[in-house]
Amino acid sequence: MRPAWPRGGRCSLTTQPDRPPGSGSWPRARPPGRKPPILVIGTCESSLDVGWVLAKEGLLPPFASVLAVSQRKGRGQLRRDWSSPAGNLYATWVWPTAPNDQLLSMAPVLVGYCLAEGLAALGFPARLKWPNDLLLDGCKVGGILLEERGGRTLAGIGINCASAPDAANLRRDHATPAAALASFGELPGAVALWAGLVQSGQTCYRQSVTLSDSGERSRVIARRMAWLGREVLVREDESDGFRARIVGLAGDGGLRLRRIDQGPVQQLTLHCGSISLL
Repeated sequence: MRPAWPRGGRCSLTTQPDRPPGSGSWPRARPPGRKPPILVIGTCESSLDVGWVLAKEGLLPPFASVLAVSQRKGRGQLRRDWSSPAGNLYATWVWPTAPNDQLLSMAPVLVGYCLAEGLAALGFPARLKWPNDLLLDGCKVGGILLEERGGRTLAGIGINCASAPDAANLRRDHATPAAALASFGELPGAVALWAGLVQSGQTCYRQSVTLSDSGERSRVIARRMAWLGREVLVREDESDGFRARIVGLAGDGGLRLRRIDQGPVQQLTLHCGSISLL
């Protein structure tokens, strides 16, 4: 089912006369009560670009977001292009300032965990592929890109709702096939879907903040991780990589591995790199 734009169920829309350059039309969707505002815009270069303009002006409180109908220059990890046709979800989410260094370092996996939990609550049992992909039935349905400037953190989020890139358009070393949520069940409208994910995300974040022990927090997040206990190929750079087994998540958000490709078993923690199933 193709999500409807811009209808969002319970969200009301009001037109804003002033808007950032290149953002297209800028209606504002604000769920009732004290829920964070969702700014729904038309086609733009990137929802992250619009988000930074608004954040700089102090117009986006924590958990507020920008939701774009489509993007001309959506970006993913390592500045790769993110295919952004209409019908999918392209959001920029204001992540709250972390109260301590532990939560700051865990922000990438914590965002993914919150989104995976929200999708699971809607009947889509998503998993977090470390550090920033959302998987469903082994297929990539979403990705996350965190950007930090001047003490602010914005999370760029893309979720395949109605369509997914063809295999021929994926990069050659892609770790998983792509799929759309519509292939797994019925979807609400895009604004309603995103509003639900924001609401559940706030709950997940607040619960995480109450956990004073980073080890306990990492164990909770690890329950939603993909490929736990599986053998993977690990690449830290452009090298051929090495074989390892995923054993868990470290307290700082790193991926705990047991290297199995040479010599004695070696325990290590990966903080930067990519993984794919063997």
